[in-house]
Amino acid sequence: MKPRKIIFAGIFALTITSCMEVGEIKVQNKVHNAKLESISFGDISIYESLLPGETSEEVQIRDFKESFPKSNQLEFYMVGDGNKVYLKTKEYYTLDSGETLLIVIADSTEVINPMAD
Repeated sequence: MKPRKIIFAGIFALTITSCMEVGEIKVQNKVHNAKLESISFGDISIYESLLPGETSEEVQIRDFKESFPKSNQLEFYMVGDGNKVYLKTKEYYTLDSGETLLIVIADSTEVINPMAD
């Protein structure tokens, strides 16, 4: 590769990364006797499966500064007693850059079933 192309690629990479910000999300399942599956925050997949009492690892969300704060419902499948239902939280959660957002799903969390509408 020519030195000019290498320098250009380096400057481009620095410019792009300097415009990026990071926020982190964790989800905790406090629903008794139900597993949460396919958990997502808007378009962003958070975790595949959480048993009752488990907390996901932190998931980093990288995006341009202008994209923060991000506000979305948490979407997931709740599995228990042989049933599986797709749900969304009624509440919208907001993630800002430089923040770690912990979302707790408990028995008292208000949810909706978009498939039932």
